[in-house]
Amino acid sequence: MPESSEPRLALFGARLYTTAEIQFAEPKPVRPTGSYSLLLVFLCLLYTNLTLLVPSLDDVRPVQLVGMCALLLLFVELTLSRRGIYMLWPESHLFLAFLGAAVLSCFTALWMRLAVISAADLAKMAAIYFVMVNSIDTETRLRGVIWTMILGGLAPAVGTIRNHLNGVLIEGTRAAWIGIFGNPNEVAYALVVLVPLVFLLGTTSSRRLRLLAWAVLPVFATAIYLSFSRGGLIGLAAVLVLIGLRQRSRFLSIFVWVLLIGGVFLTAHFWSREEGFTGVSQDLTFQQRIATIQAGLQMFLDYPLLGVGIGCSVVGWPLYAPENLYTRGSLVNHNTFVQALSETGVLGFIPFALLLISSLNHTRKMARTCAEMGKEPSVRLATALEISLLGFLVCGMSGGYLLTWFPYLLFGLTSCAARLTALDTEAAGESRSPGEEGYDGIDVSDRSHAAEQEAASRPAGD
Repeated sequence: MPESSEPRLALFGARLYTTAEIQFAEPKPVRPTGSYSLLLVFLCLLYTNLTLLVPSLDDVRPVQLVGMCALLLLFVELTLSRRGIYMLWPESHLFLAFLGAAVLSCFTALWMRLAVISAADLAKMAAIYFVMVNSIDTETRLRGVIWTMILGGLAPAVGTIRNHLNGVLIEGTRAAWIGIFGNPNEVAYALVVLVPLVFLLGTTSSRRLRLLAWAVLPVFATAIYLSFSRGGLIGLAAVLVLIGLRQRSRFLSIFVWVLLIGGVFLTAHFWSREEGFTGVSQDLTFQQRIATIQAGLQMFLDYPLLGVGIGCSVVGWPLYAPENLYTRGSLVNHNTFVQALSETGVLGFIPFALLLISSLNHTRKMARTCAEMGKEPSVRLATALEISLLGFLVCGMSGGYLLTWFPYLLFGLTSCAARLTALDTEAAGESRSPGEEGYDGIDVSDRSHAAEQEAASRPAGD
């Protein structure tokens, strides 16, 4: 008995003390699931204006609370994953540069308190942008955010239509909703930039979801029309023209052109707003818009470096307004780019303009790269984002939307798509055999997270 037990004990001891055989597995990176879920909740609250519908929630401030929790949870998830915050070059850096210029403009602002409040609002938009870029790690998640934005857009669209039916109008004919959608121009432009994304989901989703996307389109178009926003209608027309020119399906192309021609017919025969598209030279509102642009340029000439302060062009309006122009109060600058120039000077205008240009450039590169990889849905995604950005550009020529959420949400979507395309390209390159040319045809749209996990688990010296 002792003879047979001794070898076993020796063998056990060898296994116990042979430390070279012991290997510790690398901890798996924590996926930013919680911050992504809170991002979806934030978007729902943003579009539905829940605090205005339920005033008792105003003390809680759920939009700010959820946004802050999403940012904090993202930092926790990144810390547990042992990786830093992801920044896309150059968009993320340009956004931070623009935010920095906005903060600096507070020190020379015409009204420092308003500038500080406006800079804080821009900082919130930047925070959500970085939550988007770091939590949207697959194309499925990206489409989930787009769906949330489109379904959330039904709230202001239906609210605008309902106010029109109930006679709750602005200037006697124009309909809008509440909160950030209380201005007809802003509700129109916020829906215009969603229209290309509706077409995207209407052509790349499952059959049931396609029907849902196409059902949303007439609701958006009706709300835009009932706002009687000339800038919004021009933006919608520009978006539809671009969609029609980029559409590969002949049926959908014909549908877009019929929709566009029908919209022109309705506008020509049923336009009820006193100010129309003819005789604009004698139009008071048109003259006011031109005057705000002229005043904004004059503000820039007087304060070329940092402007009059972020959000403070409305404060500077009485100082720079023409003496013979009638207005019922102070006016905000009715051109987003002149607004950036007048409120943040050259230090803010340059990064903001480059942010838009680089985002458009990235969509073009994404479309070209995905076409080479044979990923038609991703090509349509890049094209839809490009048209949405161009829709913002067109609407921004007649409206001051520098401090609204929607351009920065588009920048976030574009940065996420660029990040996923880069990861897909890397994964496609690794899947090629030595000496083989071209893409192997494997769909890697949802391999982005796996690729990041593998990169994060590599030793620092590799």
